[in-house]
Amino acid sequence: SAGKLAGLDKVTLKSSKPPKAWTGTPAEKTHDLSAISAPTVIFSGNAREAALAFPKNANVAATAALAGLGFERTTITLVADPGVTQNVHHLEAEGAFGKLILEINANPSPDNPKTSHMAALSIMRVLENEATSIVI
Repeated sequence: SAGKLAGLDKVTLKSSKPPKAWTGTPAEKTHDLSAISAPTVIFSGNAREAALAFPKNANVAATAALAGLGFERTTITLVADPGVTQNVHHLEAEGAFGKLILEINANPSPDNPKTSHMAALSIMRVLENEATSIVI
């Protein structure tokens, strides 16, 4: 969101999760999730399409879109990867400020493997920010 102040040209997000994390999503209709043996792209499109098709899996995509170029101009790739045990998000943003590369390797939520434990902690942090005068 800070880079947005100077102008963003490109924001991309690649989210990789274990195949079982995509159970109950549209990926289940297009891929045999139990048979995936190599990283497999299950979705490629913009953040709006990702959030609508994968509402329990694409919260990072929605966050990146809100912070940056918006839902239509944020490019999302979702991957079922049997080689990962965490939810891996690789975010790149480019603009007048330069280039930002951020990777998050988050443990899945114990209650919902479609999302990360960090998602719940992020909500808790927002609430904590509301109660303090200094926000970091």
